[in-house]
Amino acid sequence: MLLANPPRFSWSLARHNQMIECPRKYAYQYYFSHHGWLSSSTELAKQAYRLKKIVTLPLLVGQAVKQAIRNYSFTTNTESIEEHMTAMRNFIDQELRRAYLQTRDHGDDWYHEPNVYTMMLEYYQKGYLADYEIQQTKTSIERCVTSFFRSKTFRELQSIDLIQILPQEAFCSVELNSVKIFVSLDLLYHKPTTNEYIIVNWQTGKQAHDHLTQLALCAFYIQQTYNVPLNVIQIRNEYLYSGGSHTYYVTAKEIDAFHHTIKESLMNMHLYIEHSEYNQPKPLSAFPMKQSTRCKQCVYQELCEKTD
Repeated sequence: MLLANPPRFSWSLARHNQMIECPRKYAYQYYFSHHGWLSSSTELAKQAYRLKKIVTLPLLVGQAVKQAIRNYSFTTNTESIEEHMTAMRNFIDQELRRAYLQTRDHGDDWYHEPNVYTMMLEYYQKGYLADYEIQQTKTSIERCVTSFFRSKTFRELQSIDLIQILPQEAFCSVELNSVKIFVSLDLLYHKPTTNEYIIVNWQTGKQAHDHLTQLALCAFYIQQTYNVPLNVIQIRNEYLYSGGSHTYYVTAKEIDAFHHTIKESLMNMHLYIEHSEYNQPKPLSAFPMKQSTRCKQCVYQELCEKTD
């Protein structure tokens, strides 16, 4: 099956990780869900797109926390920290309640307009949210809000007169070997006095291993965008769920390793492409399914069950 007007080929760490995790999931996410929002699309495209728009509860929590942080003003604060914490909790609660009510009350609307309404994976699979999921959500919100106001980044940004917060687009990108490379930055600021660039990633889940590829990607983006040496680029992971942070400086050797990773990743991605010029994928059957424990939490599980 040929795709009409396939999406432009690009690279991101999320895309790379999904290809490694499961080529079939990668196929649905980046190819066979394309144009699934159109009434003229195939049933496969519509279903794949619908499933692609399903979100997990932890992801919703992370999105709400990060939006609350983006909304926070470091320059016009007259209220106490306690008042700001309450306001942030209330904002996150409202965002999650809105998502829950859409999930519970607008299932039919979501089915026909999945790009307009929210559907939670946990509710989609069971028809309800379990008590432990609700309790975990409350715990995550409290930990993340408390950790933000205790974080190294928060304390540093209180000296706003010495720091310039740089504007960020929704999707940052840089060209590498004629391929658009997308990078996600939660916060970027510059210290004019030391000429340091600080990238902050707000980690809202349980602390996991920090991957070199992600760190090098962030550093490479700043290096290329602002034409600065690596030794003035800090990458700070703030672990809001567990508290604490870790700051990294990426070396030239690690940037070389990053280039090697991208080169190898691009070669593997092109193995699934029939016509490179148009980014036309091979048939769905050319994307193998990887059976693992992650399948139970995969939004595309029902599609895979149909093709077993």
